[in-house]
Amino acid sequence: MAVCLSGGGFRAAIYGLGVVRYLAEAKLLARVDVICGVSGGSVAAAAICAGVVRAGPPALSDDGFEREVFEPFLAAVGAANLRNVALRRWLGGRLRFGGRPRNLVLAEVLADALFDDARELARLPERPQLVVTATELAVGRAFRFAPRFVGSYDFGYAEPPAALTVATAVAASAAAPPFIPPLQLNTEGLGLRDAPPSLSMTDGGVYDNLGIEWFQGWAPHRRPAGAARADDLIVVNASGPLVSDGRAYRGFSALNRMRKIQYAQTQATRVRWFVAELEAERQRGAYLGITGDPRTYRLPAPSRAPIDAALYEDALPSRLVAPLAELRTDFNRFSRAEARLLAYHGYRSAHARFGSLRPGHAVVAPRWREFAGMSDADADRLAIELRGRRHRVGLGEQLR
Repeated sequence: MAVCLSGGGFRAAIYGLGVVRYLAEAKLLARVDVICGVSGGSVAAAAICAGVVRAGPPALSDDGFEREVFEPFLAAVGAANLRNVALRRWLGGRLRFGGRPRNLVLAEVLADALFDDARELARLPERPQLVVTATELAVGRAFRFAPRFVGSYDFGYAEPPAALTVATAVAASAAAPPFIPPLQLNTEGLGLRDAPPSLSMTDGGVYDNLGIEWFQGWAPHRRPAGAARADDLIVVNASGPLVSDGRAYRGFSALNRMRKIQYAQTQATRVRWFVAELEAERQRGAYLGITGDPRTYRLPAPSRAPIDAALYEDALPSRLVAPLAELRTDFNRFSRAEARLLAYHGYRSAHARFGSLRPGHAVVAPRWREFAGMSDADADRLAIELRGRRHRVGLGEQLR
């Protein structure tokens, strides 16, 4: 089994951790062999591996995951604006000779706060195997970092040097254009095949925002020794919708819009392929998208019938799904309410999906019911707040 966590900043990381919390409660997380992360998903994946480094396999159990990974992560993203911490550290370094690049400084700040126990890539636990996906700009394809290998189809694979850090892998995967510049990876001593002296790494989502291509077309000659294979894929997509706003696009805004359209279309192609493979039963797994409302889930063809209402009765009200899916893809501070609503949406979506499609793997009575029975008035107020001002400190106070 593998879990693929998409890009999308802290929005994706938190929604993904909500899904993983459900997997832990369903006793499935301990069976996961690979966690494949892209951009924001790589931050969540690194945090999970850090929990295993810190507490061992119990971090993958129900209570252990909540204690070692889930609650500390939500507390950290709500305590400080980590993006601004990184910006101040980078600016301070610019005043001194030899300051570190902005993308690596951001990743190191994230590591300090969220995956401090996962430092050297080569020293991460064997299970679950962390695979971080970046995009190498010279060839335009994926480049991957894992404890047993680094490399790509184009340059081959080699064992990661002891000095290569998890933060470097995350920095490469999360270098989202145009605001975070590509990471320049020095290839001296990496042992790659025909690689130039430096490789330019950018956001893994440019090539594959879901991280699923790693598991397609698997063959011994195409994958490095030590790569863990998985044929049961739990794909978590929190990249959000391409929202139409009706305004005229010119100059920089037009270029940025074109980038978003290209992201969306590349991703949509992969989603359609994956769902078609699931429905044809050529692929085993499950797909969870942040834009999906559990109340609209249906059974596969030929039935297409609505799922049992009992599977979504404790899910968030439908009017909160779109505002959560449209939250910013950033690494700044998320309020307590933003974080817990996002994670709860992932958790309850997972229950509806597993309960309807894989009932043997579903939790009979999910424990997390924090937002069950939310009133219409509360849902309306939260929807307005989620669509409102950028920093929602007051929204967090409403849920204390």
